[in-house]
Amino acid sequence: MKKLFIALTIILVGLFAVACNEAKEEKTPIKVAAALTGSKTDGGWNQSAYEGLLKMEKDLKAEVSYNENTQAADYERILRDYAKAGNDLVIGHGAQFSDAAKKVAEEFPDIFFIVTSTNVTNNKNLGSLNNNYWEAGFLKGAFAALMSKTGTVGAVGGANISPIQNDIKGFEIGAKYVNANIKVLSAFTGSGDDSNKAKETALSFIAQGADVIEANANQAGKGVYAATQEKGVYSLASISDVEYKNYTDTLIAAATADMATALFNAAKQVQDGTYVAQYKLNSVADEIIDFTYNPALKSKVPADVTKKMDDIKAKMKTFEIDAQKLVTGNATTK
Repeated sequence: MKKLFIALTIILVGLFAVACNEAKEEKTPIKVAAALTGSKTDGGWNQSAYEGLLKMEKDLKAEVSYNENTQAADYERILRDYAKAGNDLVIGHGAQFSDAAKKVAEEFPDIFFIVTSTNVTNNKNLGSLNNNYWEAGFLKGAFAALMSKTGTVGAVGGANISPIQNDIKGFEIGAKYVNANIKVLSAFTGSGDDSNKAKETALSFIAQGADVIEANANQAGKGVYAATQEKGVYSLASISDVEYKNYTDTLIAAATADMATALFNAAKQVQDGTYVAQYKLNSVADEIIDFTYNPALKSKVPADVTKKMDDIKAKMKTFEIDAQKLVTGNATTK
């Protein structure tokens, strides 16, 4: 009987220890809120953040909220309201939120703030996440030049802001890396919502001989895809490849920037207590920037083109090809 009592005691102590360890390892779900400048279904920039929130909700059991189509006059108020609501992490999705986040972060030192597409930080509770858009543009430009039969390619940007500027500069350098004599047409429509203007710009480029055109205009990018489908030339997407299914005739490839994963990783660090407020630049080396092909059109891409693109990506991973340095003269800093 004594031996049985000892054995049962050992088992119970063991079970108690396991339960304590499991309770210790279990993380308290965090609250995360994000302010978006556009629609969560824009097929690009804002949708990437929304998908990040969904991943946090699913994998971290986080309580998430968001505000779509946030207007400039409301940036500060929205971020402050989210802070007052007790969120652990407040995200301003776009460099436009930088000034507002700096101010509100000072008011709420116990809450983390992250702004995307910029390099702002106070090294306390305000950090930033950016993507190496020089690389993304370079990949699209190189592919466009490799696929072009006319020797003319184009890039249509929406808002004239630094992430899109960097992407289009990278596009031009990438195209010229492949073909020094290629003609690169580019323009900003000034809007991430006006698909008609983006379509008109793309049609103008096509009339000038462009047979591969990239779109970096969020919701308005659909106008570029419509123009290329109408005229039977290829288009390239930015940030996300979600539109592949809707444009199976001509939307051939995309340079993706997996901001959903980048934001999820940051949120997980906040939940784990390991997040450090700083500037983080994501690149091909981090597997956040990538280049993908539309499955419906992959057969249209010659084997030598895919081989060349794989080679360029491999060299980007080791920074043998440093797109930022090629564009700006300054080497990439992590």
